[in-house]
Amino acid sequence: MKFNVTITSPSPLIAAGSLLFNGTAVWLQSNTPTTTSYAVNLDSTPFDYADGQPSSNLLFHATTLSQDMEHNVLIQPASILERVVIEMDLGDQADAIMSLDDSMLFQEDDFTTKGQWNTDECLGSGRAAGTCHVSEGTGSEFSYKFEGDAITLWGAVEGVNSLYTVSIDGLEPTSYSPPNVTSSRPVVVLAHASNLGAGPHTLTLTSQPKDGRSRIEIDSVQLYAKMTSGPSDSPSGSSPGHSTTPSAAGASSGGLSKTAKIAIIGGVVCGIILLGALLAFFLLMRKRNVQKPSTFTGGLAASGIRVDIKTHSRDDDEDTLAGSVVDMKKDGMELGPLESQTRLPTRF
Repeated sequence: MKFNVTITSPSPLIAAGSLLFNGTAVWLQSNTPTTTSYAVNLDSTPFDYADGQPSSNLLFHATTLSQDMEHNVLIQPASILERVVIEMDLGDQADAIMSLDDSMLFQEDDFTTKGQWNTDECLGSGRAAGTCHVSEGTGSEFSYKFEGDAITLWGAVEGVNSLYTVSIDGLEPTSYSPPNVTSSRPVVVLAHASNLGAGPHTLTLTSQPKDGRSRIEIDSVQLYAKMTSGPSDSPSGSSPGHSTTPSAAGASSGGLSKTAKIAIIGGVVCGIILLGALLAFFLLMRKRNVQKPSTFTGGLAASGIRVDIKTHSRDDDEDTLAGSVVDMKKDGMELGPLESQTRLPTRF
């Protein structure tokens, strides 16, 4: 499945105008069209724009890139770059985004911290939970073990002194230097990694303040993970407090929903009621058929005698049954009434 990640200024990831990423497409954008000349370099291939981009805020884009290799894009001057959009094609490794705000993240069993991390007033608005966890100490660090093919860490940094490093799965850490901004610090991407495989993986962020001054806010994290289960996959769930962005329409979330279970139970109950009604109708019709008088005419072919027997229902008393009349005629001659002298056995 494909996902887009937008990295906006003043994110330390693009502060110098360059970005390392795994993805199938990339877009470089400014806020407004520009007449400033600039140059782009993608994987050592140069692109020159001497006249700028006077009719569009799209500075550069490239598609059909390989997801399986790391790409490097660079634009100069970096000051005209406002955002970078990366397209990730994670295939069957991920089909949903799970988001955790800072209060959830710092309570995860697989989340560990070193140094000082305090809940403090945030630098700006727009925080996921209205709060943020802040480090103002030297060497403050956190590690988060997660399952998923990609991860994006959101937060804010203050000034050029708030340097930090990010390492994935114990590899050589990457250093980031925030731009020197004086305006309100919005939430931006502090770290991003993709094409990691299903996991588990570990992200480690370490504060390395310059001149003893630093402030790093952690706001939230997004995990790109596989939520649906195939025939051989075991279902994967999310911890309490996780919010999940649904996958594409029609994707299965595994198991039966509450609505489906209610529909099945309702269908079974209606089926039982219908069967009961049919059984009651059958018994009623059978009783009516038994109570209705009927006449049987039997032909005795050998003797030429016609016998008309008038029967009565089971509910008639025994005296009535004993008085049943049998009329016998042969060749049109009356043979006379024969009254039955036999008493029927007492009913039980």
